Amino acid sequence: MRGYGELYRTSVVLGARHLRRRGYAREAVIRIVVPLDPSRYVELPWALERLAPLPGETVLDLASPKLLAVTLARRGAQVTAVDQLSSEVDAWRALAADVPGVEFVVGDGRSLPYPDTSFDHAASISVLEHVAGEGGDAAALRELARCVRPGGRVAITLPYAPRSRVEYRKGAAYVDHGERDAAGRAFFQRWYDDDALGALQAAVSELELVERSVTGLRPNLSAAYTRTFPLLVPLGPLFGALARERQGEGDVVRLLFRRR
Repeated sequence: MRGYGELYRTSVVLGARHLRRRGYAREAVIRIVVPLDPSRYVELPWALERLAPLPGETVLDLASPKLLAVTLARRGAQVTAVDQLSSEVDAWRALAADVPGVEFVVGDGRSLPYPDTSFDHAASISVLEHVAGEGGDAAALRELARCVRPGGRVAITLPYAPRSRVEYRKGAAYVDHGERDAAGRAFFQRWYDDDALGALQAAVSELELVERSVTGLRPNLSAAYTRTFPLLVPLGPLFGALARERQGEGDVVRLLFRRR
């Protein structure tokens, strides 16, 4: 998969540099032991290729795995990565302190603190499904569209299933936990079918869909990975080396938009 090696090397370099210059940090060790989460092999390389910003262009990233923002910055883009989790922002500010062109900001994707059309491109990889509240995903996508100039690209990925559903978990995972189900479990994420994707797209008329692809890895260990998280995370590099992308079927949908 194109881009995988670049992401892998960037992760290891970040972790090793932090350990050498600043000492131990848990996230630095993770960057070396698990350079790329196995659930991101069909997402991050694709986003790198589709965004393809020119040197000096600006990219707004909403809460994607931060390795994407750093890799784009190393290519010459000016990247602003927004995340609601202050702990995540603090960890990556330390990890990427020596990388020019990237800043990490605490913010809510449903209300971004940036003027209209102030970025060239935007991305949000495996994020919108976690934005809590009725219409929270559409609100976040609408904000990304507002912040991107006409003609700019917006790349997102979402979990895909034959039938849409909402997934709940025993413990809350994010800052805004949203509603709970009848058993008291916390909102975790949405799964999207074709109808749900159509509704999300229709809610943001500023964006024109230019590419849609459903994909996954074979062998697909996503179910086992989710059930046992984080026990299988260290197997990520091996999983990525052995697995192959299979387009047309899978549990990830990739959407590339152009700002009207």
